[in-house]
Amino acid sequence: MQRFAAFLFLLLVASAVAAIHNVPEEEPIATVAIPDKWQIKQIGEAMEARSPDGTLHFLVTPVDRGKVSETMGEAMRYIRGTGGIVFRPDSRKIEAGNINGIDVQHLMWLGKDKSGDVKARFTVFLLKDQPLVAAYWGSPAAEKKYQADLKKMLESIKKA
Repeated sequence: MQRFAAFLFLLLVASAVAAIHNVPEEEPIATVAIPDKWQIKQIGEAMEARSPDGTLHFLVTPVDRGKVSETMGEAMRYIRGTGGIVFRPDSRKIEAGNINGIDVQHLMWLGKDKSGDVKARFTVFLLKDQPLVAAYWGSPAAEKKYQADLKKMLESIKKA
């Protein structure tokens, strides 16, 4: 029984292992922990992570010269281009929040791609020196499946 408990403990710890990534990679303003099984891709100063099954995407990007709206627009264009996603402008929801003592703004849109419903959620971290945008998108089922990973990744974002 003790061996089984030890095995279960190691399995749980191994599944929670995450690597710390700088954003941007050169001259970082923040760090984020991404689970090891997620695939990482650098896109300029941004970093994209994809879930192991490729159904959910997570993007973190610094805000260029304090232009939050412009940075979010660039991120939204990138997201729409990843799979022909069309978002409904009337579906936008905005709410204020706090993650680990950092003030954040959450923005969410609903849309569709060739496979069905898609949800995109942006979180703007209001860091003192430079804001940071984190976004994730995928089907509602993928969001539900990876909710624990998403929560951990968002909560891991810290000023570098």
